[in-house]
Amino acid sequence: MRNLFTNLFWLFFTPMLALLFWLFSSHHFVQYLNIIFYISIVLFIIFFIILIVQEGILDPTSYGFRRLKYQLTNKKHKDTLENDEFFKPTQAKKSSYFVHPWVKMGLVFNLFYLIISIIISFMI
Repeated sequence: MRNLFTNLFWLFFTPMLALLFWLFSSHHFVQYLNIIFYISIVLFIIFFIILIVQEGILDPTSYGFRRLKYQLTNKKHKDTLENDEFFKPTQAKKSSYFVHPWVKMGLVFNLFYLIISIIISFMI
């Protein structure tokens, strides 16, 4: 039931938001299509960034910089950072990551609307 609600929400969110913006602009189909494109590309970029962060793709880079910072600190500061897991990490990535299902659904549906709006714009 929860998954169905998430799917229905993301299925109707972008067109309804576009309809809301379209009501305050000129009432042409091309304008509505443009608004759907703009909204879906912005939401797709936001969800893609959230997906990258939740999957931990940038964790090895962060690990490298934190290890480098620890290696370059002087002996006095190394003693204070010795037991700090953040500044003296032991592994690059966690063993598992959890990506929220609403992020995946939002990404997929906005990619769908993005592709559909491009296809329809070439047909007009």
